[in-house]
Amino acid sequence: MDNYQDEIAKTWDNINECLLDKTKAISHEEFLCAKAGELKISLAGIKTVPKEWFPDLKGKNVLALACGGGQQAPVFAAHGANTTVTDYSDNQLASEAYVAEREKYHINIVKADMSKKFPFSDDTFDMIFNPVSNCYIESIQSVWSECARVIKKNGILMMAFVKEEVFMFEPDYINEDCLISRHSLPFNPYRDLTEESKRKYKEEHRPYAFSHSLTEQIGGLIEAGFEITNIYEDCDGGGLFDKYMNSYVVVRAIKK
Repeated sequence: MDNYQDEIAKTWDNINECLLDKTKAISHEEFLCAKAGELKISLAGIKTVPKEWFPDLKGKNVLALACGGGQQAPVFAAHGANTTVTDYSDNQLASEAYVAEREKYHINIVKADMSKKFPFSDDTFDMIFNPVSNCYIESIQSVWSECARVIKKNGILMMAFVKEEVFMFEPDYINEDCLISRHSLPFNPYRDLTEESKRKYKEEHRPYAFSHSLTEQIGGLIEAGFEITNIYEDCDGGGLFDKYMNSYVVVRAIKK
């Protein structure tokens, strides 16, 4: 699967309606609220990240990792951070550039595949902010190793991931209010999806996603040199999975 990241990026360039809320840039009014001191930002579903998780952002070097779309990075810039945003979707980065131009602030925009070595020097960033995205990477340990390389000692990493159990299920296309258990874990879409499901994914412009265990997510962070300092669960607020479980986990960690 040498080019699977290119395929997923193209899907994000033409994303479907169910994920539009993940790509909608903040409004001018929301940016002004951030400039006035509001720190209202999400890593996963409907909950905002607690303010006490953040350092004083003014003058800090912040990496918004897989963060294109003009949602989180503008808030960091509004709070005076030296903000770098990286993503692998051209449209997501174009939206980031649009917001920066609209609000007249500087931002460093870098197109990069986070499954590869990051295009940044060691010990560059005070904070890394990584919304739900590592489900689009087959192997994630290199991501945590690269985060540990480019973040400073005592730097803060905030990230969110999809619970592994979510990947066991698919919507019931006959009864759309129900889920059907179809897959064993770990889930690899290229290996485990039926041809019919692959066709539906393509028709609906849904990006393929991989499951990752707690060993990979939490254990992987610890192995890379991070200390977990806080955690909470989140949901979409009205999504199909919300009837059964919280779909996301949000993590705060510090490089030690």
